[in-house]
Amino acid sequence: MKKDFSLEDVVKFANDIVIITKAHPLDEPGPKIVYVNQAFTDLTEFTPEEVIGKTPRILQGPDSDPKTRAQMRTALERKEPFRSAIVNYSKSGRKYWLDINIIPLKDSNGEVTHFAAIERDLTEIKNAEEEIRQKNKQLAELNETKNKFLGIASHDLRNPLFTIRSFSEIIRDGMVGEVNDEQKNMLGSIYHASTFMKALLENLLDISKIESGKIELEKQIQDLNLTVKQQVEFNQLLAKKKNITLHLNLSDIPSLCFDQSAIIQVIGNFVGNAIKFSPPNTNIVITTEKTENRVKLSVRDEGPGLSKEDQQLLFQEFQRLSAKPTGGEKSTGLGLAIVKKLIHLHNGEVGVESQLGEGSTFFFHLPIK
Repeated sequence: MKKDFSLEDVVKFANDIVIITKAHPLDEPGPKIVYVNQAFTDLTEFTPEEVIGKTPRILQGPDSDPKTRAQMRTALERKEPFRSAIVNYSKSGRKYWLDINIIPLKDSNGEVTHFAAIERDLTEIKNAEEEIRQKNKQLAELNETKNKFLGIASHDLRNPLFTIRSFSEIIRDGMVGEVNDEQKNMLGSIYHASTFMKALLENLLDISKIESGKIELEKQIQDLNLTVKQQVEFNQLLAKKKNITLHLNLSDIPSLCFDQSAIIQVIGNFVGNAIKFSPPNTNIVITTEKTENRVKLSVRDEGPGLSKEDQQLLFQEFQRLSAKPTGGEKSTGLGLAIVKKLIHLHNGEVGVESQLGEGSTFFFHLPIK
C-alpha cells in the first residue's frame, strides 16, 4: 500500500526523543549514535553533528544511577528490550529525568545491529514527586511536633484540672461548709465542665500516643463476649436514667487475640454513644457473630439515624454532626476517631450502617487468628 506520508518525518518531528545507536561495542567507548531527532536537540541542547559518532554516555553525569546503568547494559548484552527512569545531563549541565524505552533492531538475517531508544522527559513529574515527598516530610514533622505538644499539654493539665474537679465537688456537697442553691448550681457547672475537659484531655492523650506510635497493645487470647457483658453492665445505670433498655444478642464465637483495655474503650464508646444519641424509652441491641474468618460486634440503636453527609464525617477527628445528644450530653468529637485507630491497630475494620429516622448500627470486625 502506497504511503502518503514519510515515516522518517514522523520520527524526526515526534515529541518524544528518538536515538538510534549501533549494537556494538558495549565496552568502552560504547555503541555509537547514528541518529537523533529534533526532540533530542530541544532537550539536550546537542545538535546532531555534535553527537553522531559518539556514545550516549556523554549524557551521563554524577546522579546517573550506576545500578540502572548496569541493568541497561545487561539487557543490551542479552539483546533484550529495556525500560526504566534514568537521569541524564544536557550540554549545559542541566539535570533531567527520562523514561527510556530501548528496543533492539534486527537486520534481514535476524541479527541485532542497532538499538532504538524512545525517551520521554519526566523532569516535571519527578520534580513534582520530590516536592510532594518534601511536603509529606514536613507534614510528618509538624504532626510529630503537634503530637508531642498535645501529649505534654494534656499531661500537664490533668493535675490542676483534677484539683478543680475534686474541690468543686467537695464544696458543692457541703463538706467544708454550707452553700446555698445558687452556689450549688454554679459549683455543679464547674464540676460538669471540668469532667468534660478531663474526657477531652484523655482523648487528646490517646490520639497523640496512637499517632506517634507510642501506644503498645497487650494482646492476649480472650473471650470477647465476656468483655461485652462487662461493658453493658457498666453502662446499665446510664441507660436506666433515660429508660433505655440494653439487649444482648451474643453468639457462640471463638476466643480472639486483642488488647482488652483498647477493646473496652471501643465497646464503651459504641454503647455510650448509642445511649447518648437515643431518645428515652428505646432499645439498644449489642450483637456478636462469626462471619467467615472474622468476628463482628455491632451496636444498633433506635435513634434519629445519620445522614449520608454525617456518615462521611464519622471516625474523623473533631467532627460535629447534625445529630445531637438527646439528654444534653457533651461530645469531644474524638471518640470515634480513636475507635477507628484502635481497631486498625488490631488489623480490624470499623463502620456504620444508618438511615435518617431508622437508627444506626455501629460495628467492628476483628480477625480470627
